Amino acid sequence: MILKLLLIGALIVGVYFIFFKKKAPLMAERRNNKNTKDDKDTMVECAECSVYVSLEEAIVSSGKYYCSQECLKA
Repeated sequence: MILKLLLIGALIVGVYFIFFKKKAPLMAERRNNKNTKDDKDTMVECAECSVYVSLEEAIVSSGKYYCSQECLKA
């Protein structure tokens, strides 16, 4: 009887390590990704008027960032 309980316990522990333990690094990776900044949070300086604008809204031309079409044309 005790042998059966030990085998069932070992089976439960084995199933836990096979199926659930592998997911732990993925959760840690998601937590690390939340700490990194997104493009919408990164600010860049306009090459023409020196105003800071988010990278998501910036216009890129010839490797330079511009805040608007007017600065790009100037």
